[in-house]
Amino acid sequence: MASEDIRLQNAEKNDEKELLAPKQVKIIDPVEAQLSLGECKEQDPAMARIALKVYPRRWLILLIVALLNNTNTMTWIAFAPVANHVDSFYNHTNATNYFSIVYMLCTIPVGIFAMWAGRRFGLRWAILVAACSNGIGGLIKFSSSFLPPEYRFMVGITGQGIAALAYPFIMFLPTKVAAAWFPDNQRGIATTIGVMANPLGVLLANLVSPNVVNDPSHVIYLNAITALPAIIVCILAILIVNRSEPKLPPTISASQPHFEFLKGLQVCFTSREYILLLVVLGGGIGMFNCLYTIMQQLLCPSGYSNSFSGLCCALMIIGGVVGATVAGIFVDKTKKFEETIKVAMALAVVFGIAFLQLVLHRDLAALIMADCFLFGVFGLATYPVGLELSAECTYPVSETTSTGLIVLSGQIQSVIYLSLMTISSKDMTVSVIVMSFIAAALVLILVAFFHPKLRRSEAEKGLGVDSEKTANGMTLLEEADKEENA
Repeated sequence: MASEDIRLQNAEKNDEKELLAPKQVKIIDPVEAQLSLGECKEQDPAMARIALKVYPRRWLILLIVALLNNTNTMTWIAFAPVANHVDSFYNHTNATNYFSIVYMLCTIPVGIFAMWAGRRFGLRWAILVAACSNGIGGLIKFSSSFLPPEYRFMVGITGQGIAALAYPFIMFLPTKVAAAWFPDNQRGIATTIGVMANPLGVLLANLVSPNVVNDPSHVIYLNAITALPAIIVCILAILIVNRSEPKLPPTISASQPHFEFLKGLQVCFTSREYILLLVVLGGGIGMFNCLYTIMQQLLCPSGYSNSFSGLCCALMIIGGVVGATVAGIFVDKTKKFEETIKVAMALAVVFGIAFLQLVLHRDLAALIMADCFLFGVFGLATYPVGLELSAECTYPVSETTSTGLIVLSGQIQSVIYLSLMTISSKDMTVSVIVMSFIAAALVLILVAFFHPKLRRSEAEKGLGVDSEKTANGMTLLEEADKEENA
């Protein structure tokens, strides 16, 4: 009997050793727990280990990205409304065109590198590279104002080229910041704020430049106005942006690893939904940029003034800010990305085609202004929603890749459509018909064939955790504010 007790005790000790052996101990990952257990409850230990938090600092990071986008756009566009004075000041007949073209030349080759580097080195690195390029480029361009006329252009275009290097890094920052720092119910509006800083920069440039520059000698003031904010944003970025990601992620998807750059490219170009979005959203961006660029050329033959053309451009951007803001808030609340982009794109095409027909006739100023505003409302609403949708349907591809490719597509298609519309400088009737046909075809493709799967949102829901709640039942915002004030 005693020997039997000893044998049982030894067996229990051996079982205990096996249970406690290091090679048998496994740290349960929440995703593996979900797959293994089938359905995790809130009280499950595996799920309790996920710590989520949002930080008030996220708004500062977003503000810097928005200001960076805004100031870089102003550097790009500021010379266009006063081209004759700029050409005289820089002693070059095509100075304004070259100052604009250098941005387009940098976008594609540098854009590929920027997507890889942003994925490889992180968000902070991308922000600092963009901020420093923007600030240094603006400073060099401003310094060209003090040189003799024969040296101004070379130094000025060098500064513009350095500032242009920032744009490919800026193009993916809004969605990347939204994904890394914001909870899922604020990602849409965060992307909207970051993205809409770009057209607001265009609007400011068109308002400020004509009022500041009335003579070639006044270009120095315009250079100062564009350089000073860029330098300030550069300093703020260096002082404030001290990390790429918060210590604790704001969402479950932010805590998961993303694909490497090449793998991400492979996923994007083998995804039917993403390719459709790449073509259609890129086409929408291209057409909006094209119409904005040739607004004066479309209106002038029908007897409309340059000031009216500027007013129409301003109405497009103001409408776009309104539409994008409403759309961003709506998709944050409802997650109806597909429905929103289809409705917005369809209405944008309707008002876009209507605009192309209205500009062929005289004395329709009121209708043209109303149409421009509505075209902006729905046209720019598709931009932030589409960028967020690209991140949703390619998850876990990095936002730097999914967003960057769409912006590049938009730039390439902008050049194509601009070339198409300006084939004939006198009669654009044929170009207008072709453009209308392309726009209608794009929206039909989107409505009929685009049915995306929201992989990022589904991944978060599939884990069985409410990403807006912490273990103690407080919202992430409440907990962050409580800890911040403690």
